[in-house]
Amino acid sequence: MQVGGQSIFLANIKGGVGKSTLTAFLTDYLKHRYADKKVCLLDTDPQGSAIELLGSSTSVDLARHIPIGDRYDGVNTVTLDGVYRRLISDNGSLTVVDTAGGGLGNIWQLVMLSKCVLVPTSLSWSDVRPTIDFVNELSERKDANGMSSPHIIIVPNRISPQQRNLEALTEAIGDMNVILAPSVSDLSIVRNQAANFTGMAGVSGTRFHNEITRLGDFIGNYVLSGKLDDYYE
Repeated sequence: MQVGGQSIFLANIKGGVGKSTLTAFLTDYLKHRYADKKVCLLDTDPQGSAIELLGSSTSVDLARHIPIGDRYDGVNTVTLDGVYRRLISDNGSLTVVDTAGGGLGNIWQLVMLSKCVLVPTSLSWSDVRPTIDFVNELSERKDANGMSSPHIIIVPNRISPQQRNLEALTEAIGDMNVILAPSVSDLSIVRNQAANFTGMAGVSGTRFHNEITRLGDFIGNYVLSGKLDDYYE
């Protein structure tokens, strides 16, 4: 039996890999899949892109922008810590946390309390290389604490139809203790939602909609269900 709430972080030291857009659509998808849960969004990126997209939507129960970074004092970190811990103590909650590029700074401890870390990356080596460094750091922290979670899930993101072969990415992650998630496309229809975000309903009938659904189903069926926990145990 699940004790406490569950949480998902979207993170990568590399910026510009589509974390915020993925956060907004995935949060909207999860709210519809888990209508009986309190689905929340915490945006820690100073740019606040995810909260800007989803914050005006009624599809989530709580959406808060708590920016974390060098420009912000420790009060925000303490606030985030308190809000996050209250949410994950609630059996009926599911929290999605968006983070900024450039490292996780003082919130590593919170990340380690999550069910999984989704790490989006394109297939460009300029994105893959820092992604590998980030995943290695996360793996080292897990190993140092003897933890099997959070599960590290690499999400091939913003993949064009001409880049469907993931062999190079598969080879790059090699024997790393990570899971490769279903890939997500780069579609202009998604970028056009920035001015009027309507979530999954706004991309209905597109390949992107199907891919977000497939990614969300993967997270629900294997991560949130506890199947991956059982496998690693």
